[in-house]
Parts: sequence; structure tokens; C-alpha cells
Amino acid sequence: MANDAEKLLFRMQHIIPQQLSSVLNVHDKETTSSNVNPMEIEFQMTWGKVAAKVWGPPDGRPVFALHGWLDNAATFDALIPLLPQNLRIVAVDTAGHGLSDHYPPDIAYNFFDCLVAIERLAGLLKWKKFSFIGHSMGAAMGMLYAGVFPEKVDTLVCLDLARAEVTRPKTVGYRLRKTTEKLLKYEAAIVAGPEKPFSYDAAIERSITGSFGSLDKNACDLLFKRGLKRVDGGHVFRRDRRLMAAPLTLTPKEDQLEMAKEVTANVLVIKFAQGPDFESPENFMEHVKTLKTKAKNVRYVEVEGAHHVHLTHPDRIATIISEFFNAPSSGGIP
Repeated sequence: MANDAEKLLFRMQHIIPQQLSSVLNVHDKETTSSNVNPMEIEFQMTWGKVAAKVWGPPDGRPVFALHGWLDNAATFDALIPLLPQNLRIVAVDTAGHGLSDHYPPDIAYNFFDCLVAIERLAGLLKWKKFSFIGHSMGAAMGMLYAGVFPEKVDTLVCLDLARAEVTRPKTVGYRLRKTTEKLLKYEAAIVAGPEKPFSYDAAIERSITGSFGSLDKNACDLLFKRGLKRVDGGHVFRRDRRLMAAPLTLTPKEDQLEMAKEVTANVLVIKFAQGPDFESPENFMEHVKTLKTKAKNVRYVEVEGAHHVHLTHPDRIATIISEFFNAPSSGGIP
């Protein structure tokens, strides 16, 4: 923002809530949505819009689908058509990703913002109780929400991650320092001007390399429908460049274990065998076991594949997820 007057005007227009409502009239378009032909919708938040794809019947079982870091709602395009037809799935582009707006320049991204965002979206959709399918960062968001608002979550499906990466006390100061330096670097780059365009093929190469080979060309083609923008001279990624820096958030293991004890939902954790290990297998399984404190039904499954199995090989997990949703213990068909 150029000056204090402009900042004040922005906050009056965007930060102070003014009759929050969906940007699109969702109800007029509900009948067009299915597990084959999803519809696009937008939600007006206090700071801008959140874009989403909606799959399934209007009266279906409500489910939020939350993508991973630097991905977008299209990460579920290959999986959702293989899931039960009675699910009403809202696949969200989280702030700064896909077709959703970026946070304003003076507002930083924070992992815990997901609690407020989910509450707002659920309120706009008039959902009192719902489920989650989350991949990576999205799985951590679903897990966090289920621990803070356990009475509102019916079923939680976590893909390749079960919680936020835990804070390591011995390196926390170094991590926060490096994150701060990166944020300032990316902010300066944004102020300096638009990103230098690149070719479509270069975008595919960068994405595959950046995912350590867990993405392939077909997966990139799907993600790029929401994540890549054509400009003069080529393409640029739509995501906010500030997201390349880790969030300034502390998520100690002990805090996350305490919240895991409060989860009452049915929980399915699917670990991808060749996916990244953000923590030791012992710590990972400790969290899964802690979920059994109050959770109705906890299941852990491991499948072959890298970090984006749900996008590159959805058939490996679709039946597992479908059976979990359909099980009587998960509120499915007896």
C-alpha cells in the first residue's frame, strides 16, 4: 500500500466484514454439478475471493477437499469421479493458490488461518457437520480443524500426511530467521514487478522437478488449468510467490498430540510409501495411535507411490476411501 490512507480504505472495504455471502448464486447452479461435471463457485471472504470446484448432488453428504502446498483444487480431479456419487464435495483453492485471491501485501500467510477460513466457508454453505479429504497441507488443515472443532467433523481422510510438520526446538530459531529472510525476498520481488514468463514445457519441467518426480505431465496439465496463467511472452504461476517461504507458524508435537486426543471423527490415514517423510515413522504412528483416544474409527493404510498418488494413480486409493465413507461406522450405507 502506498500510504496510510490507502491502507485504511482497503481495510474498510475488505478487512471489515460487510454482509459476507457467496459471490455466485450457488443455489441457481446446484443442479449442474455432478461427479463428472463439477461447477465453479466463488466465496467472498473479508479479504477477497476463494474459488472452489463443487462435485456431487446438492443434497449429498458434505465434504471439503483441501489440497497440498502450492497445488490447487484440481489435485482431486482424477480422484473425485471415482468416489461415491452421494458426496457433495467442495474442493477449495486455499488463499493464494489456484484461482483464489492472494492475501493483501501487508497480511502474511499463516497455517492457522485455515480454522477461520473453514468456519467461514461452512457458514456460507450452511453446513453444520461435514467431512474432509485432505492431501499433505490439506490433511494437516483437516486434522487441526477436527481437533479444535471435533463436534463438526464426521469423517477425516488424510493423504500422505497426518498433521503439520512438527516444530523442532533445536532449529526453530534458524527456521524462523530463514523464513523471514525469504518472505522479505519474495515481497521485494513482487514489488519489483511481474514474474518473468516461461514456456508451458518449462512450467512442466519445473513442477516435476520441484515435486521430486511425484508429478507427471498429465498431473501438471490438470493442475495448470487453475495454477498457470497465460501472459505476454509465455506463462506464469498463479500462486502467490510468498507461499514459497514456509509459514511463520509454530506447531510443536506436544500441542498436536493434545488436539489429536480431542478428535472424535472417523479417521482414515493413507500413507504413500515413496512419499516424503516429514518426521520419523515412530512420531508419525504415535500421532495415529493418539487419535484412538476418542475417534470412533481409526484406520491406517500404506499404498505404493510418491506424494501425488491421488492425482497420478487415483485407482490405488479410490476404493479404500469409498469403502471408508460407505462403512456404517462412518455414517455410510449399512
